[in-house]
Amino acid sequence: AIVDLVAMPHGRRPFRVHIDPSDDGAAIVNGVADRVRAQLLERIGLADLLHPKP
Repeated sequence: AIVDLVAMPHGRRPFRVHIDPSDDGAAIVNGVADRVRAQLLERIGLADLLHPKP
């Protein structure tokens, strides 16, 4: 799985990869945090930080 991530082209890698064998809900919490972070960056005019430059 890690080899596949490293082999992904620039700009296609996910920001975070969830490895949660206990299934304790970390993926859900991180998804909410990502959404809130994106909304904040858009509000303060820094949405360009959400995506890598080519």
